[in-house]
Amino acid sequence: MCNLFSNLTAREAMQRMFAVTAANIHLPDDWAGTDEVYPKYRAAVLHLAGDNDRHLSEMQWGFLLPKRSRRTGKPIRPRVVTNARDDRIRSSGLWAASLERRRCLVPATAYCEFGSRSRTGRHWYAVAPGETFAFAGIWTRLEEVIGGEQQSLHTFAIATTRPNAMAAHVHNRMPVILDPKDYGQWLTGTADAAANLLEPAPDGWLVELP
Repeated sequence: MCNLFSNLTAREAMQRMFAVTAANIHLPDDWAGTDEVYPKYRAAVLHLAGDNDRHLSEMQWGFLLPKRSRRTGKPIRPRVVTNARDDRIRSSGLWAASLERRRCLVPATAYCEFGSRSRTGRHWYAVAPGETFAFAGIWTRLEEVIGGEQQSLHTFAIATTRPNAMAAHVHNRMPVILDPKDYGQWLTGTADAAANLLEPAPDGWLVELP
């Protein structure tokens, strides 16, 4: 579910849209966005740091679930978990702490679902062609010795919920797309207030792109 999205928004546009000061932009100087963000790719993420200052940084898509070899007991390549279900995000040990303390916005211009048996192919959805929106996200930092090397990564996941009428034709889940008026509640509200936003986009709010 939602393992591909695009973000073609310029740095300056994201800075204005999310009210981030220039000093808190931590994207490469040559940032140009990308039309295909897959799991384990890096993407722009709006998060809080310090005294709840807004920062725009690159993070890797997908929480890393540490795994150990059944044979040797040593750490092996972790599993990548890209989406956090709304019905598990408060109870799962993988998600709960991040919902409490590390919520973020994930800017996007479209997202893709891979079709079902009845509707094959890729199906791209957007608020409007070229318009930037934001997924409800959570983030974390993992420090782990993997393959003999110490790794420290900032990673994010996208919250998902039941589909609206349009998305239901292709998949039984959809990403949580926040109304801009709810950005502040998602970022700084209580966990209960944030959880109340884990709803599908209203019918008619999204368009399917050709």
